[in-house]
Amino acid sequence: MRLFGRSAERHEVEAYVEGAMPRLVGLAYAMTGAREDAEDLVQDTLATVVTKWSRISGAENIDAYVRRTMVNTLISKKRRKWTTEVVSHELVTADTARPEGTGVAHRVTERDAVLELLRQLPDRQRAVMALRYYEDLPDAQIAAALDCSEQAVRSAAHNAMKTLRRLLPAREWQEVR
Repeated sequence: MRLFGRSAERHEVEAYVEGAMPRLVGLAYAMTGAREDAEDLVQDTLATVVTKWSRISGAENIDAYVRRTMVNTLISKKRRKWTTEVVSHELVTADTARPEGTGVAHRVTERDAVLELLRQLPDRQRAVMALRYYEDLPDAQIAAALDCSEQAVRSAAHNAMKTLRRLLPAREWQEVR
């Protein structure tokens, strides 16, 4: 089965995917919190995008379309997924004290701690935070990607920050600000 009728179209798609892949995996990782889930999400998203490329390539903002497709794919997967994950009391009440030191190991540990906190947010709030702080999108573009109002985006961001502040020990929050 040929997905593309023209060789030029194939090269156009390949160039887009090659250029966008690191950014898409990073965004997906911020949205899912797990490398494997992020890679699966990007693969599913790009499968959709590639099969519709002739229609998408004429869009004013291809990245916005791809982000929207990624969000919809994630939401659709979450709806279909039957989960039996049980969160233990020990995990919820575990001390999340900041590790001492600097350098790469410290930054990785901090990044992982932030991602762990983000995993505790509801899907929409996590998507808003990823699009706002990872993709650095304005509220209008986030609203378009999530198919909601700008007020809903601001509300989700506010609620996410409130939850994150509650989850993060007070002394650490003072240092982060």
